[in-house]
Amino acid sequence: MTKEDISKLSKKELQDIVLKVQKILSDKQKVEFRKIVEEYGGPSGNNSLQIMQVRMSDDLVNEKMIQIQDWKDQIDEGELYLDIEEYEDYSDGYWESDWITEYYDNQEIGDKIQYMIQFAEDCVDDRRYQQANEIYEWLWEMAVFTDNEYGDPVDLEMLEENNLIHTDMKRLALLTLYTDYQILPENKRAEDMYSYFVYVTFTELHMEEVFHVGREELKDTEQFWEDWIELLKEKKGDTESRLLKEAVLYCKGIDGLYEMAEKNASVHPSLYLSVMEQYEKGHLYEKIEKVGENALSKVDINLTIRTCLTRSL
Repeated sequence: MTKEDISKLSKKELQDIVLKVQKILSDKQKVEFRKIVEEYGGPSGNNSLQIMQVRMSDDLVNEKMIQIQDWKDQIDEGELYLDIEEYEDYSDGYWESDWITEYYDNQEIGDKIQYMIQFAEDCVDDRRYQQANEIYEWLWEMAVFTDNEYGDPVDLEMLEENNLIHTDMKRLALLTLYTDYQILPENKRAEDMYSYFVYVTFTELHMEEVFHVGREELKDTEQFWEDWIELLKEKKGDTESRLLKEAVLYCKGIDGLYEMAEKNASVHPSLYLSVMEQYEKGHLYEKIEKVGENALSKVDINLTIRTCLTRSL
C-alpha cells in the first residue's frame, strides 16, 4: 500500500485497520506497536488510544455469548426459576397486615444475571455494541418465573429491589441507551431509545448523560437532539415534560425553552413554570411576569399550576 493509498483512507478506516493489525501481532510486537501509537496518540490514558485497544478475542466473545444465550433460554422457558415464600405480616396490628413475598435464589439466577451485566459492559468497553445491546435488550424485557404458578414473574428492577442482584441500575440504563444509539440508524434512534422509558430506572435519567458514559464519542448528536425534541413534543406526561425541558435547555437555552412553551402550551403547560424558574435564577423578573401572563391567558391549566403561576406574579 502506497502513501497515496493511505492518504485516501478515512479516520474510521484507519482505526479499523489498526485494530485488525493489532490482532495478528505477537505479544512482543504489540508492546512495540503500543509505543508507536502512544507517540502519535498522546499519553496512555488518552481516549483515542483507549478506543483502539481490543481486550477480548472473537473466540472468547463467541464462547461467552453462547453460554449467556443458554442461560437466557433456560430463564425464558422457566427451567431456572426463583423459590418464594408468601405470608401475611401482622406486626403493625391485625387491621394493618401486609402481604409479604420473599424470594430465594436457589438456582443462582442472580449470579448469572450479574455475569451478563458485567460481560455486556466489557463488550461496550471493547466496542462490541451489537453483543452488548442483545444482552441489555433481553435484561429489561426478561421475566423470571417463580415456583408458584400463580405468582407474578420477577423483572430486572424487582431483582435489584429484592437484593437478588447488586448493580448500578442508573449506569446499566445509560449503557443500554448508549449501545442502542450506536447500533441504530440515525432516523430510528430517538423512538427506540424512548421505548425504554416505560421502566422506572429510565424515568430518573438525564439524557445528556448518555453521551458521556461510553468510551467513544457519539456521532450525529445534533440530529439526534432535534429528533428527540420533536418526539417529546407530542408525548404527554411528567417524565416527558422534564426530558423535553432538559433537552431544549441543553440545545437552545432559556429563550429556546420559552419559545417551546409558547408553541406547545396545550401538551406541556408545565414548561411555562420551568421557564419562570430559569428566569428567576437569573433575576429576570420582568420576563417572569410576561411568561406568567402568557401562560394564564393561553393555557387551560389545572389549579396547581395556575396557583403557582399566580404566586410567581
